[in-house]
Formats: sequence, structure tokens, C-alpha cells
Amino acid sequence: MDFAVATPMAIMNGLANAGTTLLEPILQVRIVVPEENGGRVMNELVQMRGMFEPPVLLGDRMVIEGRLPLATSLEYPVNLSSYTKGRSTFSSFFAGYEKCPPDVTAERTRRGVNPLDQAKYILSVRKAL
Repeated sequence: MDFAVATPMAIMNGLANAGTTLLEPILQVRIVVPEENGGRVMNELVQMRGMFEPPVLLGDRMVIEGRLPLATSLEYPVNLSSYTKGRSTFSSFFAGYEKCPPDVTAERTRRGVNPLDQAKYILSVRKAL
């Protein structure tokens, strides 16, 4: 029982003292759109914190390849298909993790007693609170 009580306290203490870095999943994307929609697509990629290579023209189509944070691009394929009237393709695959910019945070409210408050936490786990 002592190890079950001590483990969350040790992990929280280690994380608090070592510091952490928030990472976000990144997608490698390939977007093919009619040439008249290329400017709008590139503008939207910049707004979603994406980075892309210079576009390539293939006839009347524009091919844009780049990287996008997953969190900002979840609904983008549907929006892209909507304003191109189905004449676009969006393909993506997981490309790894990158550091989040300083303005992006991820916090959730704590449930229960904080393991960093050792006295309260031990009493809580032992059902003495």
C-alpha cells in the first residue's frame, strides 16, 4: 500500500522539479486544389500555424505539401472540400511531435487531492479525510 501511495507523489514531484515541455502532434499534408483556390489554401495553412513548401503547378491544379498541427486542422478537410466543391484532395499522415508555441497551453482542472500536498494526499488515500 505504501508504494501505491508514494508513486503518484514521486511522479508529481519529479515533474514539478524537472520541468516539462508541451508537445503537439504534427501531420505531414499534401493538398491538391484547383489553381484558383491555391491562395486561400495557403492563407488558411498559415492561420492554422502550418508550414509548407512552395506550391507546384500541375496543369490547372496546385499541389501544396507541408506540416500542420493536428489540433488546428481537425475539421479542415471538410471545409476544404466544401469551398472547392469537392474538387480537392487532402491527404495526411502522422509526422511526429513538435514543441507548442508559448501561447498554446493545455490545462485541466485537478480532481481530488494534489499529490504534491503530501500530508493531505496520504490522509485522502487512506480514507482518513
